[in-house]
Amino acid sequence: MSKTYLIVGAGPGIGMATAERFAKAGYRIVLASRYKEKLEQLAEPMRAAGADVMVEQVDSSDAGQVDALIQRRGSEVDVLHYNAGALHYDAAGALVFKMLEDTDVATIVSDIQINITGALVAIRSMVPFMSARKSGSILLTGGGPALKPYPESMTLNVGKAGLRMAAQALFEPLKAKGVHIATVTVFGGISPGSRETREIAEAFWRLHSQPPESWAWEVKYRE
Repeated sequence: MSKTYLIVGAGPGIGMATAERFAKAGYRIVLASRYKEKLEQLAEPMRAAGADVMVEQVDSSDAGQVDALIQRRGSEVDVLHYNAGALHYDAAGALVFKMLEDTDVATIVSDIQINITGALVAIRSMVPFMSARKSGSILLTGGGPALKPYPESMTLNVGKAGLRMAAQALFEPLKAKGVHIATVTVFGGISPGSRETREIAEAFWRLHSQPPESWAWEVKYRE
């Protein structure tokens, strides 16, 4: 029976590169994000290449939706990858950064829900399934702002720091249950389809495929 890789926050960059890496290893892929139509477009080339790919619609800013997804899929999931992150773009597609005092309250709340609350809920909901089997990996897409924060991206700083802290704090307790939690802390911007996305995907694969005696909770990419 095929193993299953579930990614929450699937997108055309790191997310899809990592999904493709696991598909290459024979995993069934479940892509989840708020935009189901875009997921179907991303899934098509993978399906054409012979991968078993399903899509799920989930809004990572809604903790209830994240929990419901895991409750629905958790019993079949061998690898959970939380890749969701709140970034903002202008009409031309360029990233927009704002100081905290220039960010409205609704945006702060939504960003934190996506960047950290959704991840904690996904972990909390997934652990019982994996610990019952004494196996599984929980992978988190981290970021350089966890270690080198910028004043213009406070919600991203807090989110990535929270993910890194979660991986570090939960590593030993989950290892005792046979569950590997780990993060790849990515420094700098990454373009979809680039060599960097493939290298990061390989880093996630290596973390997952490590034998228990070699488990690590973090890999830093391009520090």
